[in-house]
Amino acid sequence: MPSLYIVGQWGPEAAERCYGPFVTGTTAQAQDVEANIFLMMDAVYLMKKGVAEKVKAPGFPPLPELIDAFLEMGGKIQVCSNSAEFRGLEEEDLRDSRIEIAGAATMIDDTLKHDRTLIF
Repeated sequence: MPSLYIVGQWGPEAAERCYGPFVTGTTAQAQDVEANIFLMMDAVYLMKKGVAEKVKAPGFPPLPELIDAFLEMGGKIQVCSNSAEFRGLEEEDLRDSRIEIAGAATMIDDTLKHDRTLIF
């Protein structure tokens, strides 16, 4: 099965841009492509409880629905440990127990395991 590693950097301040990883990830899954998402910088805020519910962009489905669909279809979401620490986020702050906090070494290892990488 082909695989795609998606890196997201945009948070709630850029509503339309923060949809990129999740629209791409769920679309890839629908096309039988394994997809995993790594969020860094302000994108880690999207995984904080209650934040995705406040992000809205015309023409897009609700962000929480995309996140939940991605996870339910077996996608993996990780948030950068340094970015989370910088913003005061801990595991208990995350919207779903399936979301992991991971470091740069994990990101590099996972990037090398996938066929393609996209950065948003």
